[in-house]
Amino acid sequence: MNKTQGNGQVLTEQEMLEKETAIQNSNPFCVHNYCEVVDVKKDYAEVRLKLVPESMNFRGTVHGGAYFTMADVCSGMVCRTDGRVYATQHASVEYVRAVSGGVLTGRGTVIHRGRTSCLVEVRITTEEDKLAFLGTFQFACIGG
Repeated sequence: MNKTQGNGQVLTEQEMLEKETAIQNSNPFCVHNYCEVVDVKKDYAEVRLKLVPESMNFRGTVHGGAYFTMADVCSGMVCRTDGRVYATQHASVEYVRAVSGGVLTGRGTVIHRGRTSCLVEVRITTEEDKLAFLGTFQFACIGG
């Protein structure tokens, strides 16, 4: 599927994936937090986090900030699939399950896209596909 970017450029899903992977790989914060891009399509993105000691809190479970970082990265990618530039405006999150190891997967989808904002839902699941985190993220369109 092709997607017209805000500048009129048409990108394939593969090109969207390559573009977002390059953005994330050049983002020191994402690299530091081990966020990996898995998939990007129109109004959808998927990220993965292999849990490392730095992902954990003092109790040995995933730190809430690791969940939030993963979800914010994922939701930002979802927004950008229309070719515009966005900034996080508001987030509402639910920490559902304590996780102590393995790999987390975050999947984000657009709930509503308007002229000046985009609302995204992100679900983070365990390797067993159990819900660990649920968030909605409101983004303001700041360019494009």
